Amino acid sequence: MILSKEGFQTARFALMAGTLVFGSVASMAWIGGATGTSNGPSQFERYISLGPRLGTEALHRDLNMQHPAGTSLVSLLGRLEKAGFSCLPDPTRYTGYNCTWQRAVSDRRVAQIRTHVEANGVQVVSIEPAVGMYQR
Repeated sequence: MILSKEGFQTARFALMAGTLVFGSVASMAWIGGATGTSNGPSQFERYISLGPRLGTEALHRDLNMQHPAGTSLVSLLGRLEKAGFSCLPDPTRYTGYNCTWQRAVSDRRVAQIRTHVEANGVQVVSIEPAVGMYQR
């Protein structure tokens, strides 16, 4: 098959455009990953390493210090979801959210943080986390 000069230029421009699109998408994905996602190092790993009792106490203290009663529920839920928590409305009381974070620590051990956020409208009332480990 013989390409004419115009066909060759068209193919070259199409290849350059595809390379630019691929490079742009790859750059955006890399930048998004560099700002911290659930796949990267988590800010909650420290609490897991402390163990269930001390980790729960430290996380309770830190979350309630950073998001005391009366602060924005939206910013707290945004922070938790960005760190990899899945948050769902509380199906029993309808006044808060149950958030869960899980990560495999080894082949058989899984670290888990469960957090109940009590809310009044769009304001935080209380935060009750629980750090735990379980075997698969």
